[in-house]
Amino acid sequence: MPRASMLSEVLRRRFDPALEAVMRKLSRHDVRGPLRAALALHRNKAMRRTIERFAPAVAPLEHAVLQGDGAAIERFDTLVAEAVTAMRAERPRDLDGDGGSRLTELLHAVDARLYRDRPELMDDPSFPEDERTHALDVLDRFNHCTGIYETVKAAIDPLVEAASAGGKRPIVHDVAAGHGGLSLYLAERFGERVAIEASDLREEYLALGRAQAAERGLSVRFSVEDALALGGLEERGVDVITCTQAIHHFPPGMIARMMGEAARRARVGACFIDGERSYTSLGLVALVGALYGRTYTFYYDAVTSIRRMFYEEELALVAALAPGMPKVRVETGIAPPSHVYVRITRES
Repeated sequence: MPRASMLSEVLRRRFDPALEAVMRKLSRHDVRGPLRAALALHRNKAMRRTIERFAPAVAPLEHAVLQGDGAAIERFDTLVAEAVTAMRAERPRDLDGDGGSRLTELLHAVDARLYRDRPELMDDPSFPEDERTHALDVLDRFNHCTGIYETVKAAIDPLVEAASAGGKRPIVHDVAAGHGGLSLYLAERFGERVAIEASDLREEYLALGRAQAAERGLSVRFSVEDALALGGLEERGVDVITCTQAIHHFPPGMIARMMGEAARRARVGACFIDGERSYTSLGLVALVGALYGRTYTFYYDAVTSIRRMFYEEELALVAALAPGMPKVRVETGIAPPSHVYVRITRES
């Protein structure tokens, strides 16, 4: 065996388990850092003010958007993107007057530099398949040992319990599921009590999921589905629709339309959950990404992902502007180690 391969194997067997143990301990704590608390009030005010400003402009487009009018969709997406940009640009002094804290102003300026939108390597269709497979394997192990899959399950548990009323076997469908790592985890945890489905627009991702399901003896239904056209899920009686760790891949207007579509099609409700950007998370992930798995793809995409992620208040803004929402209850919340969710529950 070549020396480099021998070293890699030694690291995988001896170093990785120790690093995973450290990550498991960290996963029990909120690691988003002090800026979250320092700017929470400001973000909440900015979110409410932005909703008041943009909701009247978005509302007249709703019917045409739901009818698939291309011009209306383009205008809607532009307005929602402008709303998120406007919220991010709100300075604490703009909201609080001359009494605004200079420290809060400084923290806001520092925080604003964190966001950066650039493509991830694995989003490139021409990316080498062997490298993609290896990076996804590392990502799956990372999600397990950091408790991210457990966090997602906890966020959707209330919806699953509501769907189980009367002895029904709920159907949970994960859209934009990629290689289906979460879906496989849910199939293991729920067993036969819940039917698990996963979909994506990329067949090459789904093929990886099917292979894993067959290897592990798990029952997961994989299919190509457009997260903006989920009529087939409604026809099959899907109870819960999830979208996990994928929101940052989409522009705000598309996320709003995905939320509205999922809320209309799911029998019980939907849950959108993703990481939240923070300097602390960025630093930890950069360190772990450099040490864990020894793959530049995982390191680059993990760091890039965090800088593209949304704050809880930004997702609350996007949900408030979502078109065609039925009568629902919308909750946002935080979950360790560094995640936020929007949980949408149908009201009877």
